[in-house]
Amino acid sequence: MTFGEKVRELRIKNGYSQDELAAMTGVTKRTVRNWETEGKYPRNQALYARIASALGCNEEYLRGEQELFMTRAAQEYGTRGQQQAQAFLDSTRAMFAGGDLSPEDIDMIGKHFMEMFWEAKENAKRFTPRKYLDNAAAADDVTKDTAPAGNDPANADPAGNDHGNDHGGRTV
Repeated sequence: MTFGEKVRELRIKNGYSQDELAAMTGVTKRTVRNWETEGKYPRNQALYARIASALGCNEEYLRGEQELFMTRAAQEYGTRGQQQAQAFLDSTRAMFAGGDLSPEDIDMIGKHFMEMFWEAKENAKRFTPRKYLDNAAAADDVTKDTAPAGNDPANADPAGNDHGNDHGGRTV
């Protein structure tokens, strides 16, 4: 049973509307609908606790291996990462549809595939252009270290002379 199916089942069992559950958990009705029908997952780990409290269940019941995988993907890589993780899970499920593997074997293989996903994401970070990295501090340090001295306001001539810098014919 998926996260959305669990939420829907418990919401109905408790007699809550989507609006009521949304108000109880501090999200919008659209968010609840997305959980139940669109296969979306909470991006915030703390939200699982609020949902579990509102629905009167254990937080771990709501989370399965796939839910933890999707939540981590959303937290670390945003919406695009979550979409990539969902596509990865869908293609993995499709590989084993109609096969002779036991559910335990499928779970074991799924866990290995999830580990491969994280390894691929970590390896991809090495090849990600610097401008896309979240670590702005590192980018700032590189900019400061590589900026020509002539562009540094601290080294500017107080009289405003540009000392022969070519500005493409523009007046500075």
